[in-house]
Amino acid sequence: MKINENFILKNIAGTAVVVPVGEAVKDVKGMITLNGPAEIIWKGLQDEKSIACIVEEIKSEYDAPEDVIKNDVDAFLNKLRTYKILVD
Repeated sequence: MKINENFILKNIAGTAVVVPVGEAVKDVKGMITLNGPAEIIWKGLQDEKSIACIVEEIKSEYDAPEDVIKNDVDAFLNKLRTYKILVD
């Protein structure tokens, strides 16, 4: 799975945002703000890391049970798929 090339991560005033470019501009209006864990997931996907590795990175940064993190990662990935941001 990889991120659709029509979406790029930018840092704007210290905030991670995803910006649609090219063809994606027609479907997604505006930018998508990412929270800390979402930014870790995004960067992990860019670096082609495994989901298990991404979960471990989040776990090392945030005090949350692993099963909660896994569920949140899965929910975020499904949301990315819904908007055609993630390509399987």
